Amino acid sequence: MSSTTQPATPATKQTFLQKLGADFKKVFSWLGNPNVQKVIVAGEAVGEAVAADVSPALAGISPILNSWTQEIFKAESLAAAAGAQNGTGAQKAAMVLSSVTPQVLQFAAANGLAAPTGAELQSANSLLVQFLNTLTAPAA
Repeated sequence: MSSTTQPATPATKQTFLQKLGADFKKVFSWLGNPNVQKVIVAGEAVGEAVAADVSPALAGISPILNSWTQEIFKAESLAAAAGAQNGTGAQKAAMVLSSVTPQVLQFAAANGLAAPTGAELQSANSLLVQFLNTLTAPAA
């Protein structure tokens, strides 16, 4: 009698952004909860107050980074909803950068900094996405 053994299928890892995109309905449902909204608003207020006390420049950049991260999440979620999560990095980056570039330019001008170039903004976006992707979800 012969027996065949099926090779074990290796578990696939999902990056944080892939996992977020795949679960976006749960995330948005949770974020839409009024109690969660109260906690988020309170947490942001505390964080911004602490940042302002530590460094006024940090207080100015913190909202930009929050907004940038939210735009990345939104782009990833919309791509997942459209069934186009993979291979659409350029389109997602363009969507994110169209939203955050005005904020970055305003911050730079208000703080006497040189305006970043398009290439610098693309690099910053890629690095932020890369950082978020280092946070991997458990294997499915």
